Amino acid sequence: MSRPAQLQFNSAGAWRSGLNFDAGEVPDEFLQAADSLARLSGEHVGMRVLMCVPNGSGGYIASRHVLMHWTREHGWVKT
Repeated sequence: MSRPAQLQFNSAGAWRSGLNFDAGEVPDEFLQAADSLARLSGEHVGMRVLMCVPNGSGGYIASRHVLMHWTREHGWVKT
């Protein structure tokens, strides 16, 4: 992956890991689909996309670096 990232959801006070993906090659439809899912999932949903770093065993783990966040009011906002 050229820009490993992770989509996370929050609906009850804690961030939950969602999908890992390549932020350098993600189509617009990916974030549009996430927007639709969140809007259908209730009033108190937030999302964010975090940059990932290598974990030492060939995979990736989410860092604390937020690339963008989502709210019902504003949709996706780059940070």
